[in-house]
Amino acid sequence: SSGINAEYGDSNWIPQLSPHNVLAYFCQRSNLFYDKTCNNEVAKMQRLNPSQLLHMKGIEYILLHVDEPSDLMIIRKQERHSPSHVVPLANYYVLQGTIYQAPDLHHVLNSRLAGTLFHLQEALDKTLKMSRYDPNKGHYWSFDPPAPSKEEKLRSEPCSQFQRESVDKLIDILTKKYQHFMLRTGPVVTEQQNLKQESKDEPQR
Repeated sequence: SSGINAEYGDSNWIPQLSPHNVLAYFCQRSNLFYDKTCNNEVAKMQRLNPSQLLHMKGIEYILLHVDEPSDLMIIRKQERHSPSHVVPLANYYVLQGTIYQAPDLHHVLNSRLAGTLFHLQEALDKTLKMSRYDPNKGHYWSFDPPAPSKEEKLRSEPCSQFQRESVDKLIDILTKKYQHFMLRTGPVVTEQQNLKQESKDEPQR
């Protein structure tokens, strides 16, 4: 299960990696997913023809699928009992030179159930907030929106006449106190326009 979140890659192989050598790439002793007691390792050490794997019993790795447009290759770990009987144990996918372990059915179901339980718990918590009890009615459901808090009421209430008058007085005081900082109203006259006006005002010679 710890291999689900692990990955392996060898940058020296990536430029030349292809469906023809991906199984040899996977069967490196440095690959954490590779079982060094498998039949592939025995055949490699004894320099046997790969076809001899069909007549051996035990753990082996095969190239299961190749999808060249997406550069995806799948390696299967399986246990061989006879030339025609194998039991799949795990799948590994090689994508752009990096090897990952595909999740098994247990992890897929566990992930789906965890997501489902989260949403069910969230729905149950919201539903319980709508449960009410009255001595006369007993237990009942109230689907009306919850009453706003005091802070929400204060934010939503319009300001009073006193507040508006106070703000107006404050603005008037600040305006009189800092009126020399206020910008002049009216059209903005550029330096070029000033020069043109001065040339017009000069007496003609």
